[in-house]
Amino acid sequence: MSEQRQSADAVMGRAVAQAGAGDFGSPGYREGLERSLSAFARMPLTPEAREAAIEKLTQDLVTRLRIEQWYRNHPQIDAMAVEGPVFVVGLPRTGTTATVSMLGLDERFRCLRSWEGIDPVPPPIAGQEDTDPRAVAARAAAKDYDKSHMHLFDPDGSQEDLAFLAGLDMHSYHGAYPTPEDYLSWWLAEDFGSTYAYLERVFKLLHSQRPPRLWLLKSPPHLFRLDAIVRQFPNARFVMTHRDPLKVLGSVASLHYTLYSERCVAGSISKEEVGPILLRFWTEGMRRAMAARERLGEDRFIDVHNDEVVNRPLEAFERVYAHLGLSLTAELRRRLAAYNSTNAPGTFGAHRYTLEEYGLTADRVREGFASYLKRFSF
Repeated sequence: MSEQRQSADAVMGRAVAQAGAGDFGSPGYREGLERSLSAFARMPLTPEAREAAIEKLTQDLVTRLRIEQWYRNHPQIDAMAVEGPVFVVGLPRTGTTATVSMLGLDERFRCLRSWEGIDPVPPPIAGQEDTDPRAVAARAAAKDYDKSHMHLFDPDGSQEDLAFLAGLDMHSYHGAYPTPEDYLSWWLAEDFGSTYAYLERVFKLLHSQRPPRLWLLKSPPHLFRLDAIVRQFPNARFVMTHRDPLKVLGSVASLHYTLYSERCVAGSISKEEVGPILLRFWTEGMRRAMAARERLGEDRFIDVHNDEVVNRPLEAFERVYAHLGLSLTAELRRRLAAYNSTNAPGTFGAHRYTLEEYGLTADRVREGFASYLKRFSF
């Protein structure tokens, strides 16, 4: 595939041909598509990675077309309200995955699984998921997953909703790529109203034949959009995870550098440039989150520290469940203890990194997160 920028019309045309449908629904996605195509054309990607990135944009549009077709054929699902949701939010590497995975052990919650996030149409059917070909294929593919020391992955567990669904509205963060500054500036300036409206549309479709309707969601970029979440979901509640940013930023930089290295031309990205970019991005995310939290009210939030989840999970989840007005059953206690034992730190190998190798210092991180560090007493 040529490294020249492809046109939005060309990508949309391929999506229409693949989906056999032509109605994309509300038009909020178009600018994000054009900006994504421009960004991918300018990244130092290998030809294979660029082709895969544009193919992902195409497939997101195909999925959007299929969702809109499903709604036309099944208009009754629009009346099936989304309950909650409960959002697990926090900086990356603060235990968001462990927290949402343990909460997801509770069958009262409806979680997004990877296979239905990738291919939500037709919606899954309760009682038939063990043999759903999408689920079967995802479980087979998960056997080759080799990054558990960096990030836990369970094909049947709760996954990052924005990673799978933000692209349907063409508002992905594109965190696996060294995204140009102008794209990030646009992304930060967007209000995300159309994105959360479309997420609600997807959730209604997914729970139409597979309840419950109380959604449990997680993705670190939600930090930037707490106001938009509550505008779309007035009953939203937040479980906010915390960890000392000095322990977070090196881990975040290491993960992103690994992802960039897999996608970019050798030598085009240096370790030292990755850390400062991520520090600026996530300090802005936390600044926005704390300001939104003041506006939205403390009653929507319950705080959980990473060391609590690791070392005292039952105590931590007692507080979470009390805040959410739910009971922590004996069976759920057993599941939580078993999960924590199976996924204890170090089980899948050590993730080694330093701040300095990614162009950061402890003083620089402390300065960026000064107000957050003071608020949560790290």
